[in-house]
Amino acid sequence: MAEATAGRPELLRRLRDEIRARGPMSFARFMDLALHDPEHGYYAQGARRLGRTGDFFTASDVGSAFGSCLARQIVEMDALLGHPAPLRYIEHGAGRGLLARDVLDALARRDPDVAARVEATLVDASRGMREAARAAAPEARVVAPDELAPGGAGCVVAVELLDALPVHRVRRRPGGLVEVKVALDGDRLVEVEGAPGDDVLAWGEAYGAAPELGDEAEVPLGLAGAVAALAAGVERGFVLIVDYGHEARRLFGPAHNRGTLLAYHRHAAHEDYLARVGEQDLTAHVNLTALEREAVALGLAPVGRVTQDRFLVANGILDDLPGEGDASPEATQRRMQAKQLLHPYGMGRVFQVAAFAKGIAPAPVLRGLADPFGASVGGERTRPL
Repeated sequence: MAEATAGRPELLRRLRDEIRARGPMSFARFMDLALHDPEHGYYAQGARRLGRTGDFFTASDVGSAFGSCLARQIVEMDALLGHPAPLRYIEHGAGRGLLARDVLDALARRDPDVAARVEATLVDASRGMREAARAAAPEARVVAPDELAPGGAGCVVAVELLDALPVHRVRRRPGGLVEVKVALDGDRLVEVEGAPGDDVLAWGEAYGAAPELGDEAEVPLGLAGAVAALAAGVERGFVLIVDYGHEARRLFGPAHNRGTLLAYHRHAAHEDYLARVGEQDLTAHVNLTALEREAVALGLAPVGRVTQDRFLVANGILDDLPGEGDASPEATQRRMQAKQLLHPYGMGRVFQVAAFAKGIAPAPVLRGLADPFGASVGGERTRPL
């Protein structure tokens, strides 16, 4: 039985008070407060939580190559949209603004015309992250999610956003699915099982969550709202989502029979979810089947999905590397950064890139969604959603 051993005192007090007043809370509610409480949640603490000195790092911490490849993809999107003025670049979960900085710098180098027309808006729920993003990209508009003004033409980007959505937890018992909730044993936060809500049960059964006795799984009821927020960003354009996840049949298969929820603290992953409340990250893999269904229901057209390594290679990451004769420290570092982004047992295959079109018929083909290898790699082929 998991139980809280430490955490931010103000947040622990709030959780205990709410449980005492209302009874056991869903894990989704716990996760929402632990991560997103505006004063004491994990992400409210700003930029110090990210990067090599924090609890985890993103593609932009590895170097500028990811942003440079994304810029190439945006140049193609701009052409497909007819070179609108302005061309909107909206990044949800923009964090410290590192990716936006890399994208804007790469656009200035590669295509000054696009760079002159681009209008960047960085969206993040954390005040601390917004402050860091303003410092990194002062030319961008930095807003909270409820301050975003939708409309226009362009590209909406979300990198490692959906994996942080609060999730309900379910477990298969002889009588069916039960929900794993958070309760109190004295002052300790502990897990208890209870009857799932109708919406949790319906979602879990619809996607085949926790199919075998004893299996556990996550139910992200907030996925529909998150996708809707992304889709609303532009009237015409593209939504590009980069995250780790699987289709439902694999997500709820034997390899993930304990679910995919993990806690991260100082770059170490563990399953003590109730520990260090507000001081550790919580994350779960994205259900890519549900993502596609929600997107289509909102009128988005699936363009395709590829692994990150394919997306980056198709958008020229190898073309930007120094020549083999260059043995300088800078050249060596750039090669190592590219390797980290592309490695099949690391970020290269863990992360998926899914693209959707809005207001464009027929849905166009994007260079980043084509298979740059041209053949099976690791037993898998690039394919549409």
